[in-house]
This record gives sequence, C-alpha cells and structure tokens, in this order.
Amino acid sequence: MTTVARTPCDAAIDAVRRGVLLPLCRLLGRLAATTAARVGQLSRYLRKTRGNVVSQALDSHVRAVPQARRIIRTELARWGLHEHVEIAELLVSELVTNALRHAWGPIHLRMSHSPDGRTLRCDIADGSPATPPASRPPARADEEHGRGLHLVDQLSTRWGARRTAAGKTVWFELRTHGRARRPERLRRRFLTGRVSDLPLLTHRS
Repeated sequence: MTTVARTPCDAAIDAVRRGVLLPLCRLLGRLAATTAARVGQLSRYLRKTRGNVVSQALDSHVRAVPQARRIIRTELARWGLHEHVEIAELLVSELVTNALRHAWGPIHLRMSHSPDGRTLRCDIADGSPATPPASRPPARADEEHGRGLHLVDQLSTRWGARRTAAGKTVWFELRTHGRARRPERLRRRFLTGRVSDLPLLTHRS
C-alpha cells in the first residue's frame, strides 16, 4: 500500500471547502426553501384575491354560440351562481352573434366573478375595431339587427365597449349581491317563501 502525501495546497482546498463552500451551500439551500415558501404563499394569495376567472377562445363559426353557452352554464354552476345562468347565457349569446355577423378574426370569451362576489363580468373580444354605440334605442319590429344590444342594455347592470390592439371588446356586468350562494340555500329560500332575499338582475345601477 502506498500513502499519498498531502500537500499544503490540498489542505488549503479542504479548509476552503469546510469553511466557505459548505456554509455557502447550506445558506443557499435555506434561501431557496424560503423563496419557494414565499412564492407558494403569494400564489395562494393571488388565487384567493383575484376571484373566479375563465378565459376561452371560441370558434369563428356559428357553433361559437352554443360553445359560449356551455361555458357559461358550466362555470356559473361551478361558482354556485345558478340563478344568473339564464340571463348570462342570453346576453353572451347576443354578443357572440353580433361578433359573428359584424366582426372578423378570432372571438374570445372571458368571464370573471369579482373577489368581493358582487359582480359577474363577461367580455367578448373580436378582431373588428368598430365599437357599438354607447346607447341604443329599442329595435323596431322590422329591424334585423339591434335587438341584441338593446337586451344587453336592458338586462345588464352596465355594459360598454373598448378598442384593443387586436380589435375591440364588448362587455357587460351583472350584480350578484355578495358571495356566491350555495344551491341548497337557494332551495331553502324558495321553499320558505323568502323570494325577496334573491337578487334581481334587471335592476339597473
């Protein structure tokens, strides 16, 4: 057997490893763990505060209307907002139909429920920069177009349109009166006759 003689250089390297590198690795490990924990906390906070959000591209085809209605039904049921499904479906159908008739490019649906639970918002984006008028009179019986926006104006809490880099977005909001209610609580209120406790979506701000 042979013995390898250690040089002063080897001893210096070992001293650096023990005195500098190992403590540095431990420090970096603790910093990484702390950073990961804080990122996790921030992520949970953002999920909690941003409310419920769904964003979905729609087909540039007539099937975009039933596609949008399915998204509305599915997400509002998941959020516990069953009582708002009918009006939200109707208004989204009208906006998607308008986008198919009068606009071009991809159509995009975004729906959100505010963190305080008071506002349901739906945005329909398309590729046309032309925005609808801010206020529109009721459509006549012989008019082919215009009834959709009149419905949006009458049934939503508020609505509007804005130009974007890719075209425009038409949006509407419905008042939901606080946190989403559980379906069983709604059933109990119907059974006990407490209809006055239910939100009325057609009231305008």
